[in-house]
Amino acid sequence: MAEQSVDLRSTLSILRRHRLVLALAALAGVAAGLCFVVLRPPTYASTAQVLLPPVKQTDGQTPARDVKTEIRIATSDAVLGPAGEAVTPSLSVQALAKRVKVSAPTADVLEIVARAGTPDYAEALAAAVAASEVEYVTKASSSLTNTELAALDQREQELRDSMATVASEIKKTQARKVGEDPTSEQGKADAAALAQLTAQEAGLVLQLDQVKERTAVSQPDGTATIIQKATPAKRPGLVGRAIAFSLFGLVVVGAIAAIILTLLGKRDRKLRYRDEIADALGSPVIASIRSRVPRAVAGWASLLETYAPGTVDAWALRQALHQLVFDGSPLGRLPDGDEAAHPPMSITVIALSEDLRGLAMGPQLAAYAASSGVRTALVAGQRHESAAPLWAACSQGSAEVRPGLLVDAHVTDRHDADLRVVLAVVDRRKPELVELPETSVTILAVSSGSATAEELALTAVTADDAGRRIAGIIVADPDNLDRTTGRLLQHERSQQIALPTRLTGLPSPAPGGSNVSGLRRRPR
Repeated sequence: MAEQSVDLRSTLSILRRHRLVLALAALAGVAAGLCFVVLRPPTYASTAQVLLPPVKQTDGQTPARDVKTEIRIATSDAVLGPAGEAVTPSLSVQALAKRVKVSAPTADVLEIVARAGTPDYAEALAAAVAASEVEYVTKASSSLTNTELAALDQREQELRDSMATVASEIKKTQARKVGEDPTSEQGKADAAALAQLTAQEAGLVLQLDQVKERTAVSQPDGTATIIQKATPAKRPGLVGRAIAFSLFGLVVVGAIAAIILTLLGKRDRKLRYRDEIADALGSPVIASIRSRVPRAVAGWASLLETYAPGTVDAWALRQALHQLVFDGSPLGRLPDGDEAAHPPMSITVIALSEDLRGLAMGPQLAAYAASSGVRTALVAGQRHESAAPLWAACSQGSAEVRPGLLVDAHVTDRHDADLRVVLAVVDRRKPELVELPETSVTILAVSSGSATAEELALTAVTADDAGRRIAGIIVADPDNLDRTTGRLLQHERSQQIALPTRLTGLPSPAPGGSNVSGLRRRPR
């Protein structure tokens, strides 16, 4: 659980650092959703319902209807083909299949939803598919094939034609008999012909009845019917659709951006937590300060003249000065004794190139000390092109920019000051310290997430080679999710009593001890 919480905290830290990118991605998602609604407006939809015939009983049992099969039939070429030809303009089976959706609210009812760009065409499509489904089900329910049905129809028509011919001959024969002598030869012949025609007509009637009976037997007991004609076509409102797709685009694009940023952030080797920075240098963090980063010469000059930290930062700077040079004495009061016997206290502040937030720690420290009543001199000890605006602000020569603060662009020991802050900016790729005056203590000012462990270690080695051990670290702008302090190094933290865990309320086992609770030891 501890590893999961640390990983979650680092993920949130990554996303918070790139919140502007996330916001832009969210806006892009909203814009994409709106563009989709504009370019693909909602279509009109019409609905028709078809009641399927009852399933025939077998052995006294009614089998269950296979709904999936009925839906598959309704979307097959046998149904959609005739339906596509019945509408104007006609549609192919593939085109109609994209516009029609068939579902089954119940086992005996098929619901057909057709979509089109105009309401009339959507209604025509729904009605055509429903009619084609009814026709197909009716033909499929017959016990005879289409060829056999066609043959019976043709036979029925032939019998009806023969009956019409025989009936006409009977009328002619009856008309001749009216003026004839029944005992004459002609009379007897017509009487025999009439009897023969009457017998033939009776035979034709019998055959026609047999054909009708066979056709009737082949018809199903029930047939499909349209229980709901195509409804008036409607389409969803544009406002609701725009809101829905905007939210969908926001979530999808935002999630993709968050995943990409997290994956890229995990590969970032820059240190962001104070414990990590302290462990990389082997020196504790003595203060965590919010930076004020000017971008131009006038901004640096204004920082030196007007900087006034908030209460929290002022207390952190006060503690740092006590710890570094005043040895617990009240701020601004020199140790007792002859002032000449005590040379001015001095601090070398090392900052990395291209780290403007860390660079601002030196001027802020000097400005605060001066505002607290300590005569302070800020000296440009070692320059770098990345800090050119600051050097330009300090290029006025030895000048007092505010009461108690002297800024000097030249390295010299001739300062009427109680505290001297020497600022040195080193190249993070090839650090070196040259021609720096001796000072009481050396510290490193670095901002959270600005340097890797290799860069910090290389700077520490360079300082040590120059005879300057880094006594402490000032971290500029610590991560808001950083719950570490950096005041204890790794071997010191391992000797501390573990804090109670949230689940059990009991302290975790000591390092190397048995894990009684079965939980991992929470990192500090």
